[in-house]
Amino acid sequence: MLDIYFVPSSCSTMPKDPRGLVHAGSIDFDAHRSLAVVFDQCGQAGAKLSYFDDSLLRPEQVVTMRRVFDAHTSALGANRGQITAFNAIREILDRAAEQGMGLAAFCD
Repeated sequence: MLDIYFVPSSCSTMPKDPRGLVHAGSIDFDAHRSLAVVFDQCGQAGAKLSYFDDSLLRPEQVVTMRRVFDAHTSALGANRGQITAFNAIREILDRAAEQGMGLAAFCD
């Protein structure tokens, strides 16, 4: 499971643990894998959210990732799992962007 937390815009290094952070959501391996193409595009744009590593996204990377997700909305297939995963990540990105927050993802 990849657990994702909001971090303040002033956060420039990956927190050691999520204590004190607000939980934004989680994504399991199958959901992450179903969006591999989108996550690859995000990584190429400078906003990498790996499933197997802890990741820190600064607020500007959240905005970049959100833009990439927007560009792929029409490319989603009819797979319910893929649509659910897409919407879950998109909601996390929207909430972080609206608050000017970054995201920290902890792989467990």
